[in-house]
Amino acid sequence: MAQEAEAQTAAQESAAEPAVEGPTVEELALELERARALADDYRQTLQRLKADFDNYRKRVAQDQERWQQMAVAGLALEVLPAIDNLERALGASGDPAAVRQGVELTVRQLRDVLAASGIRPFEAVGQPFDPTRHEAVARGAVPGVPEGHVAEEYRRGYLIGDQVLRPALVKVAQAEVAQETVGQGAETPEKEGENHE
Repeated sequence: MAQEAEAQTAAQESAAEPAVEGPTVEELALELERARALADDYRQTLQRLKADFDNYRKRVAQDQERWQQMAVAGLALEVLPAIDNLERALGASGDPAAVRQGVELTVRQLRDVLAASGIRPFEAVGQPFDPTRHEAVARGAVPGVPEGHVAEEYRRGYLIGDQVLRPALVKVAQAEVAQETVGQGAETPEKEGENHE
C-alpha cells in the first residue's frame, strides 16, 4: 500500500505542475514549409540576378565593340581625304614640284587628323636618351653631339596626351673610342707633340 500511496502522490504532483508545451507537429511542419518557400524564393532571386548579370556583361561587350567600330570609322573618314590626295599625287604626271606640294599637303592633313585626336610628335634629336621615349637602334660617335644624347632620328615618336604612343627610333651618341690596330708588329700612329722614348 505504501507504494500505491507514493504513486498517487506522484500523479497528483505531476498534475499540479503545468505541462511545458512545445510546438506541435503541425506547427513544426508549417514552419518548415515557410522556410522551404523562403529558400526557394532566394534561389529564384539569385538565378534571376545571375541571368541579369550575364545579359549585362554581354551588352557591355557589344557596346564596347560598337564604340570601337565607331571610333575606327570616324578616324577612317578623317584619313580618307589624305589618301585621295596621295592618289591624285600618284596620278599627276609632269611637274615634280606639284607632286611634292600634293604630298606635303597630304602630310599636313594627316598631322591635323592626328592632332585632333590628341596625338602629336615629339622632338628626339639633341635630347638626352630616354628609354621611355626612344628606342636605340644604333650607337656611334657623332661630332658635336654629347654622349648619351640622340644624334639621329630614324622614325618619329608620337605621344597621345602625355603617354608615349610610339617611341622614336634613334641613334645615340657615344664617346669616341680610339681605334686599335690589330696585328703583329703593327705600330700605333703617333700624335703631334708626343715624345716617345
